[in-house]
Amino acid sequence: MVAFGLAIGALSVSPVAAAERTKRTAAAPGITAAARDAADRRYWQTATANLRAAAAIALGQTGPLPPPKPLAIPVRKSITSLTAPQLASLRKGIAQMIAWNSAPRGSANFKRSLTYWANIHSFIGPNETPPIVCSRKSGLSYPGMSGLSIQTPTTPDENATWCTCQHGTIQFLTWHRMYLYYFEQVLQAASGDATLRLPFWDYETNGKIPDSYRLATYVNASGATVSNPLYVANRQAQLANGTQALDPSVTSTSNAMSKVSYTPFNSALEQTPHGAVHCATGVASCPSGYMGYVPTAGNDPIFYSHHANIDRLYECWLRVAPATRLPSNPGQLAQQFSFIDGSGTLVTRKVGDMLTLAQLGYGYAPGGGCPPKLLSANKLFKAKSVQSIPLSGPIMLQRGTTTVPLQIAPAARLSLSATNAQKNKAAGGRATLVLSGLAFDEIPTTLYKVYLQGSGGKRALVGVINFFNATAPHHDMPGMAGHDMASMAEANDTSFDVTDALATLGAGTDATLVIEPSTGVTGAAPALAAERISPKANVRFASARIELE
Repeated sequence: MVAFGLAIGALSVSPVAAAERTKRTAAAPGITAAARDAADRRYWQTATANLRAAAAIALGQTGPLPPPKPLAIPVRKSITSLTAPQLASLRKGIAQMIAWNSAPRGSANFKRSLTYWANIHSFIGPNETPPIVCSRKSGLSYPGMSGLSIQTPTTPDENATWCTCQHGTIQFLTWHRMYLYYFEQVLQAASGDATLRLPFWDYETNGKIPDSYRLATYVNASGATVSNPLYVANRQAQLANGTQALDPSVTSTSNAMSKVSYTPFNSALEQTPHGAVHCATGVASCPSGYMGYVPTAGNDPIFYSHHANIDRLYECWLRVAPATRLPSNPGQLAQQFSFIDGSGTLVTRKVGDMLTLAQLGYGYAPGGGCPPKLLSANKLFKAKSVQSIPLSGPIMLQRGTTTVPLQIAPAARLSLSATNAQKNKAAGGRATLVLSGLAFDEIPTTLYKVYLQGSGGKRALVGVINFFNATAPHHDMPGMAGHDMASMAEANDTSFDVTDALATLGAGTDATLVIEPSTGVTGAAPALAAERISPKANVRFASARIELE
């Protein structure tokens, strides 16, 4: 299988990649010009071969020409596909970033520390009431926060970069792509390995935490048993001990991959698998440390491999129709964000300058979550007029399983029959379940699986609700920057693609929605998740509907 990311046969060199390559060679400790040249040699050899072939054609050379060779591009691989030397470099890089946590404040080394990079994403601030630096200090009281402390930005670079993560905005995917690009630079500098690439966590292929991140120790090249810098104890117990895996509902990409334009895809992928994996990996769902709480997630090394996988899935979706799927809003492309490069220097970039993998100079090895049939079927889908069919009024979720009878008007029920749903699907139509006005009084510390249930009690899982974004600082509302989303009890809509579920089950007179709590890992009964739910949560939604288009 071929890695994806850069156009095969492309002759141009990424301006960003070329400039940063030169800068890292000159400035990054441990990475020599010879090492950088070795990493890029195959790229330039194949580019030269392509140029020679193109020149021969331009000069009228006759006779058969060898086909242009595909350009060798740096590839991010699955964690489980790393060679022993690659894994050793990864461990060395993370270990050095952890060591830099104690570097002098404001130094280039501190700006390349794991703490600094976790704080770029978000952090727990010193206050409980406005002005809130990033997140309330009471966040330290959530489960799994051992080893963490309150953070306060004190330098111009810290003020420019910390707590700039984008959640619940159209920049979720674009900001994290930029963030990982510069994190990878720092990782290379920390490891002294110019060829090191950030691996991705391919949890749809295997939902267990890879041993390279899960085990507290490992045997190094010298035969000594040493501490594993990729390990943290603050993860859900069944994942941490290796007995269970992430539940397929948590890792599924089917809802996101059904979208055909950037904004709904960005939102859907942010929910699942992104947010769901965060909540399932944290000690006790969301909010809990490290992964289950936005302000602390970056302190777990697996966070970066999780986001590399999200970036890979984004690229997989883009490849179907890049001309129409890439963000094109001028305001979005012009927005600037600041990071720290491999030399420890502040850099500020426009989103539009770092939009594609061709601009950035890397690709991805194949992995799970990119269903070719679904992607192909959606490629030609064009939105039609929408028929909205009400299903229910206000619903308060119970501590255990909640069953919601579908109150469908007789005139509309025919549209939701399995037969008509199959016809709509065959014609390229989609069906979307929308839970409108989803709200809560306190984050419920659980995930919720959502099922469509038809005749005879047959169920189809249509998605999972998570509350990771409810722990995020809110950036996109004037006057509200730095406030926890949970404190605003902000109502919102949650949607799931139910095209296949309707085609299989229909929505007859006895159809229901079934919503039950979940820990997000395999082998765990809903009752275990229900025990975690705060009695003050009061999770509810205002209405449910199905939209047919």
